Amino acid sequence: MERVCQFFRNNYVLANCEDAIFKKAFSLNLSHYQMSEVPDIIEQCETLMKLFLNQNKLTKIPSSIGSLLRLQVLTLDYNKLDEFPLCICRLVRLKFLNISCNSISYLPPEIGYLTLLETFWCNNTGLKELPAEIRNFERLETLGVRGNPLKKLTEAIGALTSLRWFTAEGCELTEVPLTMALLENLVHLNLKGNRLKRLPRMLMAMQKLRFVFLNENRIDELPTRSQLEELSTLHMLNLSKNPISLHQELQLMALRQNNLYVELPANPVEACDGLASRASMNTQEQQEDQARGPGQDVDSSDWANSVRTSELDTTDESTMETNIEDLSVMLPEMSRFVTTF
Repeated sequence: MERVCQFFRNNYVLANCEDAIFKKAFSLNLSHYQMSEVPDIIEQCETLMKLFLNQNKLTKIPSSIGSLLRLQVLTLDYNKLDEFPLCICRLVRLKFLNISCNSISYLPPEIGYLTLLETFWCNNTGLKELPAEIRNFERLETLGVRGNPLKKLTEAIGALTSLRWFTAEGCELTEVPLTMALLENLVHLNLKGNRLKRLPRMLMAMQKLRFVFLNENRIDELPTRSQLEELSTLHMLNLSKNPISLHQELQLMALRQNNLYVELPANPVEACDGLASRASMNTQEQQEDQARGPGQDVDSSDWANSVRTSELDTTDESTMETNIEDLSVMLPEMSRFVTTF
Protein backbone atom coordinates (compact mmCIF):
# COMPACT_ATOMS: atom_id res chain seq x y z
CA MET A 1 0.00 0.00 0.00
CA GLU A 2 2.89 2.34 0.78
CA ARG A 3 4.24 1.89 -2.76
CA VAL A 4 0.84 2.83 -4.13
CA CYS A 5 0.65 5.94 -1.98
CA GLN A 6 4.17 6.95 -2.96
CA PHE A 7 3.27 6.47 -6.63
CA PHE A 8 0.38 8.90 -6.27
CA ARG A 9 2.51 11.33 -4.28
CA ASN A 10 5.22 11.41 -6.92
CA ASN A 11 2.79 11.99 -9.72
CA TYR A 12 0.84 14.60 -7.80
CA VAL A 13 4.12 16.45 -7.31
CA LEU A 14 4.75 16.29 -11.06
CA ALA A 15 1.22 17.52 -11.71
CA ASN A 16 1.83 20.53 -9.48
CA CYS A 17 5.09 21.29 -11.26
CA GLU A 18 3.43 21.04 -14.68
CA ASP A 19 0.65 23.31 -13.53
CA ALA A 20 3.20 25.86 -12.28
CA ILE A 21 4.99 25.77 -15.64
CA PHE A 22 1.77 26.12 -17.63
CA LYS A 23 0.45 28.98 -15.50
CA LYS A 24 3.85 30.65 -15.11
CA ALA A 25 3.24 30.52 -11.37
CA PHE A 26 5.16 32.62 -8.88
CA SER A 27 4.79 30.12 -6.02
CA LEU A 28 5.07 26.33 -5.75
CA ASN A 29 4.38 24.38 -2.57
CA LEU A 30 5.91 20.89 -2.52
CA SER A 31 6.08 20.50 1.26
CA HIS A 32 4.92 17.36 3.13
CA TYR A 33 5.16 15.00 0.13
CA GLN A 34 7.81 12.67 1.60
CA MET A 35 9.94 13.33 -1.48
CA SER A 36 13.42 11.80 -1.44
CA GLU A 37 14.48 13.88 -4.44
CA VAL A 38 13.37 16.98 -6.30
CA PRO A 39 11.95 16.19 -9.75
CA ASP A 40 14.06 17.32 -12.71
CA ILE A 41 11.10 19.20 -14.16
CA ILE A 42 11.55 21.84 -11.45
CA GLU A 43 14.18 23.62 -13.54
CA GLN A 44 11.46 24.51 -16.03
CA CYS A 45 9.58 26.52 -13.39
CA GLU A 46 11.48 29.64 -14.37
CA THR A 47 8.93 32.14 -13.07
CA LEU A 48 8.99 30.92 -9.46
CA MET A 49 9.62 33.44 -6.72
CA LYS A 50 8.65 31.12 -3.84
CA LEU A 51 9.53 27.43 -3.54
CA PHE A 52 8.51 25.39 -0.48
CA LEU A 53 10.34 22.07 -0.12
CA ASN A 54 10.15 21.73 3.66
CA GLN A 55 8.98 18.60 5.51
CA ASN A 56 10.24 16.05 2.99
CA LYS A 57 13.04 13.45 2.92
CA LEU A 58 15.46 15.24 0.65
CA THR A 59 19.11 14.23 0.98
CA LYS A 60 20.35 16.57 -1.75
CA ILE A 61 19.19 19.48 -3.87
CA PRO A 62 19.79 19.32 -7.65
CA SER A 63 22.10 21.97 -9.06
CA SER A 64 19.28 22.95 -11.44
CA ILE A 65 17.64 24.78 -8.51
CA GLY A 66 20.37 27.34 -8.96
CA SER A 67 18.88 28.31 -12.32
CA LEU A 68 15.67 29.59 -10.71
CA LEU A 69 17.12 33.07 -10.56
CA ARG A 70 13.85 34.78 -9.60
CA LEU A 71 13.52 32.87 -6.33
CA GLN A 72 13.07 35.08 -3.27
CA VAL A 73 11.77 32.46 -0.81
CA LEU A 74 13.20 28.95 -0.36
CA THR A 75 12.31 26.61 2.50
CA LEU A 76 14.25 23.38 3.04
CA ASP A 77 13.61 22.82 6.75
CA TYR A 78 12.91 19.33 8.10
CA ASN A 79 14.68 17.34 5.42
CA LYS A 80 17.74 15.05 5.52
CA LEU A 81 20.37 17.29 3.99
CA ASP A 82 23.89 16.68 5.29
CA GLU A 83 25.53 19.67 3.64
CA PHE A 84 24.59 23.14 2.47
CA PRO A 85 23.63 22.97 -1.24
CA LEU A 86 26.11 25.20 -3.08
CA CYS A 87 23.62 25.83 -5.86
CA ILE A 88 21.63 28.01 -3.43
CA CYS A 89 24.46 30.53 -3.46
CA ARG A 90 23.55 31.34 -7.08
CA LEU A 91 20.09 32.49 -6.01
CA VAL A 92 21.21 36.05 -5.44
CA ARG A 93 17.64 37.41 -5.17
CA LEU A 94 16.79 35.28 -2.14
CA LYS A 95 15.20 37.20 0.72
CA PHE A 96 14.05 34.28 2.87
CA LEU A 97 15.97 31.03 3.45
CA ASN A 98 15.15 28.28 5.95
CA ILE A 99 17.45 25.25 6.31
CA SER A 100 16.50 24.37 9.90
CA CYS A 101 16.37 20.80 11.17
CA ASN A 102 18.78 19.23 8.72
CA SER A 103 22.36 18.05 9.38
CA ILE A 104 24.30 21.03 8.07
CA SER A 105 27.34 21.70 10.25
CA TYR A 106 29.13 24.00 7.82
CA LEU A 107 28.13 27.03 5.76
CA PRO A 108 30.35 27.72 2.71
CA PRO A 109 31.97 31.12 2.14
CA GLU A 110 29.88 31.44 -1.02
CA ILE A 111 26.83 32.05 1.16
CA GLY A 112 28.06 35.62 1.26
CA TYR A 113 26.69 36.06 -2.28
CA LEU A 114 23.16 36.15 -0.84
CA THR A 115 23.35 39.86 -0.12
CA LEU A 116 19.59 40.46 -0.29
CA LEU A 117 18.69 38.01 2.50
CA GLU A 118 16.26 39.43 5.04
CA THR A 119 15.48 36.25 6.99
CA PHE A 120 17.79 33.26 7.54
CA TRP A 121 16.77 30.29 9.71
CA CYS A 122 19.45 27.73 10.53
CA ASN A 123 18.08 26.19 13.73
CA ASN A 124 18.99 22.68 14.92
CA THR A 125 21.33 21.76 12.09
CA GLY A 126 24.52 20.94 14.01
CA LEU A 127 26.12 24.19 12.81
CA LYS A 128 29.55 24.63 14.39
CA GLU A 129 30.32 28.19 13.34
CA LEU A 130 28.95 31.15 11.46
CA PRO A 131 31.22 32.16 8.58
CA ALA A 132 32.68 35.65 8.45
CA GLU A 133 30.96 36.09 5.07
CA ILE A 134 27.66 36.79 6.84
CA ARG A 135 28.95 40.36 7.02
CA ASN A 136 27.55 40.70 3.50
CA PHE A 137 23.97 40.26 4.76
CA GLU A 138 23.42 43.98 5.06
CA ARG A 139 19.63 43.64 4.77
CA LEU A 140 19.23 40.74 7.18
CA GLU A 141 16.55 41.42 9.79
CA THR A 142 16.00 37.97 11.30
CA LEU A 143 18.66 35.37 12.11
CA GLY A 144 18.02 32.09 13.91
CA VAL A 145 20.80 29.64 14.85
CA ARG A 146 19.04 28.01 17.79
CA GLY A 147 20.03 24.56 19.08
CA ASN A 148 23.47 24.36 17.45
CA PRO A 149 26.86 23.49 19.03
CA LEU A 150 28.13 27.05 18.50
CA LYS A 151 30.88 27.87 20.98
CA LYS A 152 31.37 31.42 19.71
CA LEU A 153 29.95 33.93 17.27
CA THR A 154 31.99 35.57 14.55
CA GLU A 155 32.82 39.22 15.13
CA ALA A 156 31.46 39.80 11.62
CA ILE A 157 27.99 39.66 13.15
CA GLY A 158 28.47 43.31 14.06
CA ALA A 159 28.13 44.18 10.37
CA LEU A 160 24.47 43.11 10.33
CA THR A 161 23.22 46.61 11.05
CA SER A 162 19.67 45.85 9.83
CA LEU A 163 19.26 42.91 12.23
CA ARG A 164 16.19 43.18 14.46
CA TRP A 165 15.73 39.63 15.79
CA PHE A 166 18.54 37.24 16.72
CA THR A 167 18.00 33.86 18.34
CA ALA A 168 20.89 31.65 19.49
CA GLU A 169 19.03 29.76 22.19
CA GLY A 170 20.39 26.41 23.33
CA CYS A 171 23.89 26.75 21.89
CA GLU A 172 27.23 26.50 23.75
CA LEU A 173 28.23 30.15 23.84
CA THR A 174 30.49 31.25 26.70
CA GLU A 175 30.67 34.86 25.52
CA VAL A 176 29.38 37.13 22.79
CA PRO A 177 31.52 39.47 20.67
CA LEU A 178 31.63 43.13 21.59
CA THR A 179 30.91 43.94 17.95
CA MET A 180 27.27 43.10 18.68
CA ALA A 181 27.08 46.58 20.18
CA LEU A 182 27.01 47.78 16.56
CA LEU A 183 23.62 46.13 16.00
CA GLU A 184 21.82 49.42 16.36
CA ASN A 185 18.43 48.09 15.21
CA LEU A 186 18.31 44.92 17.29
CA VAL A 187 15.00 44.54 19.17
CA HIS A 188 15.03 40.89 20.25
CA LEU A 189 18.02 38.93 21.59
CA ASN A 190 17.55 35.34 22.72
CA LEU A 191 20.62 33.72 24.30
CA LYS A 192 18.70 31.38 26.59
CA GLY A 193 20.31 28.09 27.53
CA ASN A 194 23.95 28.91 26.78
CA ARG A 195 27.04 29.02 29.03
CA LEU A 196 27.39 32.73 29.65
CA LYS A 197 28.88 33.66 33.03
CA ARG A 198 28.23 37.39 33.06
CA LEU A 199 25.83 39.94 31.67
CA PRO A 200 27.09 40.86 28.17
CA ARG A 201 28.53 44.37 28.33
CA MET A 202 27.37 45.39 24.90
CA LEU A 203 23.71 45.31 26.02
CA MET A 204 24.05 48.79 27.49
CA ALA A 205 25.00 50.22 24.09
CA MET A 206 22.03 48.81 22.15
CA GLN A 207 19.44 51.57 22.28
CA LYS A 208 16.61 49.78 20.42
CA LEU A 209 16.91 46.51 22.30
CA ARG A 210 13.65 45.58 24.04
CA PHE A 211 13.59 41.80 24.71
CA VAL A 212 16.60 39.97 26.16
CA PHE A 213 16.50 36.31 27.17
CA LEU A 214 19.53 35.22 29.24
CA ASN A 215 17.73 32.65 31.35
CA GLU A 216 19.21 29.18 31.91
CA ASN A 217 22.81 30.31 31.57
CA ARG A 218 25.62 30.22 34.16
CA ILE A 219 25.66 33.88 35.08
CA ASP A 220 27.17 34.18 38.56
CA GLU A 221 28.46 37.76 38.41
CA LEU A 222 25.91 40.11 39.90
CA PRO A 223 25.25 43.15 37.66
CA THR A 224 25.52 46.50 39.39
CA ARG A 225 22.49 48.65 40.07
CA SER A 226 23.79 51.22 37.56
CA GLN A 227 24.09 48.55 34.88
CA LEU A 228 20.49 47.47 35.40
CA GLU A 229 19.36 51.09 35.36
CA GLU A 230 21.06 51.51 31.99
CA LEU A 231 18.86 48.65 30.78
CA SER A 232 15.67 50.29 31.98
CA THR A 233 14.50 50.77 28.37
CA LEU A 234 14.15 47.00 28.04
CA HIS A 235 10.64 45.58 28.22
CA MET A 236 12.04 42.22 29.33
CA LEU A 237 15.36 41.07 30.78
CA ASN A 238 15.05 37.42 31.73
CA LEU A 239 17.79 36.25 34.11
CA SER A 240 15.89 33.36 35.70
CA LYS A 241 17.55 29.99 36.31
CA ASN A 242 21.01 31.50 36.62
CA PRO A 243 23.11 31.26 39.81
CA ILE A 244 22.55 34.99 40.44
CA SER A 245 18.77 34.69 40.16
CA LEU A 246 18.64 33.46 43.76
CA HIS A 247 20.71 36.38 45.03
CA GLN A 248 18.57 38.45 47.40
CA GLU A 249 19.81 41.82 46.14
CA LEU A 250 18.87 40.94 42.56
CA GLN A 251 15.50 39.62 43.67
CA LEU A 252 14.76 42.93 45.36
CA MET A 253 15.81 44.77 42.21
CA ALA A 254 13.34 42.61 40.30
CA LEU A 255 10.59 43.80 42.62
CA ARG A 256 11.41 47.40 41.74
CA GLN A 257 11.82 46.84 37.99
CA ASN A 258 8.89 45.32 36.13
CA ASN A 259 11.15 44.36 33.24
CA LEU A 260 13.47 42.10 35.27
CA TYR A 261 12.61 38.40 35.52
CA VAL A 262 14.24 36.21 38.19
CA GLU A 263 13.05 33.71 40.78
CA LEU A 264 11.40 35.66 43.59
CA PRO A 265 11.54 34.81 47.29
CA ALA A 266 8.40 33.69 49.05
CA ASN A 267 8.31 36.74 51.36
CA PRO A 268 10.46 39.48 49.83
CA VAL A 269 9.03 42.75 51.07
CA GLU A 270 10.19 42.52 54.65
CA ALA A 271 13.71 43.24 53.41
CA CYS A 272 12.80 46.31 51.40
CA ASP A 273 10.81 49.40 52.43
CA GLY A 274 8.08 50.59 50.12
CA LEU A 275 7.46 47.23 48.41
CA ALA A 276 4.48 46.06 50.43
CA SER A 277 2.10 46.58 47.57
CA ARG A 278 3.97 43.96 45.58
CA ALA A 279 4.34 41.35 48.32
CA SER A 280 1.93 38.99 46.60
CA MET A 281 3.88 38.89 43.36
CA ASN A 282 5.60 35.57 42.77
CA THR A 283 7.25 33.78 39.89
CA GLN A 284 3.99 32.28 38.63
CA GLU A 285 2.38 35.70 38.35
CA GLN A 286 5.37 36.98 36.40
CA GLN A 287 5.02 34.06 34.02
CA GLU A 288 1.34 34.91 33.56
CA ASP A 289 2.21 38.54 32.80
CA GLN A 290 4.71 37.37 30.23
CA ALA A 291 2.17 35.04 28.62
CA ARG A 292 -0.40 37.83 28.35
CA GLY A 293 2.08 39.92 26.42
CA PRO A 294 3.40 43.46 26.74
CA GLY A 295 1.72 46.57 28.06
CA GLN A 296 0.16 49.14 25.82
CA ASP A 297 3.44 51.01 25.50
CA VAL A 298 5.07 48.03 23.81
CA ASP A 299 4.80 47.60 20.06
CA SER A 300 2.63 44.49 19.66
CA SER A 301 4.43 43.50 16.46
CA ASP A 302 7.74 43.53 18.34
CA TRP A 303 6.24 41.29 21.01
CA ALA A 304 4.76 38.88 18.46
CA ASN A 305 8.02 38.63 16.57
CA SER A 306 9.94 38.09 19.79
CA VAL A 307 7.79 35.09 20.59
CA ARG A 308 7.81 33.84 17.02
CA THR A 309 11.55 34.00 16.51
CA SER A 310 12.19 32.17 19.76
CA GLU A 311 10.05 29.19 18.89
CA LEU A 312 10.01 28.82 15.12
CA ASP A 313 11.82 25.96 13.40
CA THR A 314 9.70 25.46 10.31
CA THR A 315 8.12 27.58 7.62
CA ASP A 316 4.95 25.69 6.99
CA GLU A 317 3.05 27.24 4.10
CA SER A 318 1.15 24.07 3.26
CA THR A 319 -2.64 23.98 3.11
CA MET A 320 -5.28 21.28 3.20
CA GLU A 321 -5.06 20.83 -0.52
CA THR A 322 -1.59 19.32 -0.08
CA ASN A 323 -2.85 16.55 2.17
CA ILE A 324 -1.73 13.84 -0.19
CA GLU A 325 -2.99 10.96 1.96
CA ASP A 326 -6.42 11.66 0.42
CA LEU A 327 -6.06 9.94 -2.95
CA SER A 328 -9.38 11.39 -4.11
CA VAL A 329 -7.69 14.79 -4.20
CA MET A 330 -4.80 13.58 -6.31
CA LEU A 331 -6.49 11.38 -8.90
CA PRO A 332 -8.08 14.16 -10.99
CA GLU A 333 -4.75 15.93 -11.29
CA MET A 334 -2.42 13.06 -12.07
CA SER A 335 0.59 13.88 -14.15
CA ARG A 336 0.80 12.77 -17.73
CA PHE A 337 4.26 11.49 -16.80
CA VAL A 338 2.80 8.48 -15.00
CA THR A 339 5.48 6.00 -13.99
CA THR A 340 5.26 2.35 -13.05
CA PHE A 341 5.64 1.06 -9.55
